[in-house]
Amino acid sequence: MSTDRIARLAGRSPAELANEDFLLLAEATPGAVSPSEPVSAFYTVFDARALADGASRADAALGRIELVIHPRTLLIDGLSRMEISAGRRQRGAGRRLIQALAATAPSFQLTIYDIRPSAMDFWIALGCAFQPRPDGWDASYTLPSVLRPEAKADSRPDLRAEPRVEAMLRA
Repeated sequence: MSTDRIARLAGRSPAELANEDFLLLAEATPGAVSPSEPVSAFYTVFDARALADGASRADAALGRIELVIHPRTLLIDGLSRMEISAGRRQRGAGRRLIQALAATAPSFQLTIYDIRPSAMDFWIALGCAFQPRPDGWDASYTLPSVLRPEAKADSRPDLRAEPRVEAMLRA
C-alpha cells in the first residue's frame, strides 16, 4: 500500500469535485431541501490524470457513484453505490476512490450504504467495519492516519478547486 497522503476532493459546488486522481461530475445538479441537510447525487467518475494528458472523457471514464453530500460544505457523508467499469477493476482505482472520498468525509470516516453481496470481498480487503441491517449490510471505512491530508492551520479543509481541475472541466 502506498504511503502517499490522499488529497481531499475539492470543488466550487456539489456538481463537480476533483483531486489530482479523480474528476467527479454530477449527472444532475444536486438540489437540497435544506442547505444544511445532505443530498444524494449520482456522479460519473473520471481518471483526472488521463484527462490532463489529453484523453477523451470516454477513455478516461472509470465508473459511476452515488454520494450523500453536504452541498454547502462539500463534505461527503456517505456512498450509496459504486460501479467501476469492468475493464478498470483490479487496478486500484476503486480503493483510491474510496480513500479520496474518506479524505473528504468528516473525521475521515466514510459510511457505505447497502453493500452488495458480490462486493463484500472488496470491502473486507479495505478493512471496513460492517453493520448488519434487516435486508443487508452497511459499512464504514476510516482513512488510515498515515494517508490523511495534512491538517491546515485553521483545521478546515481547503475545498477550492485547483486551476488544473478547472481547466479539465472546461475541456
